[in-house]
Amino acid sequence: MKKLILKTAFITLGVALVLAISVFGIVSLSAPYAMMNFTASMGLETISGDYAFQEYERSGNIDCLVRSFLIAAESENYKSAEDRFEIICEEEDLFEEYCKTASVPEREGVPAYSYRDYVMGRAACVKYLLKREDALSFAIGETAKSFPEGNPVVALAALAASRKDAAFCASVLDALPGAGFEDSDYYRNIITILEGVQ
Repeated sequence: MKKLILKTAFITLGVALVLAISVFGIVSLSAPYAMMNFTASMGLETISGDYAFQEYERSGNIDCLVRSFLIAAESENYKSAEDRFEIICEEEDLFEEYCKTASVPEREGVPAYSYRDYVMGRAACVKYLLKREDALSFAIGETAKSFPEGNPVVALAALAASRKDAAFCASVLDALPGAGFEDSDYYRNIITILEGVQ
């Protein structure tokens, strides 16, 4: 009798496990948006980013594409981030429209700046970490001549300075005067930071 009860319990447990895995698989395939939010709520950001990319492929939701790029960049999956950023560039019109309504998460002591600059700054950093030769020209090209706060050049310069990459910081310093940016306190502060890297 005991063996029959144990056998039935194991069979029931096995069937329940197979059903749970099947439901998980079905929901993963049919509702990546729900899985994106579910995994994010559990703190599984990398998996959430992958589901966000699946949702973009399924629905064309630009928010999900940008989210998947930012998560890949943040979790140091730079190759995926670069691939996803290339798709963002292909979706330029959608992305530009999206940036008009999106905003950078507010942080204490950090001034508000453009969402587009935020994404482009992350892209410049990914390029720096993958192949440095492309990063600087990209950042300069994506930065407005008014040199607003939080622009891609600043994001790139901050990363290079934090890594004490003196050679790259010198390259940025050499390139800035010819880029035609407006002179401002903010611009001069970035130059001072770069000059301090040895």
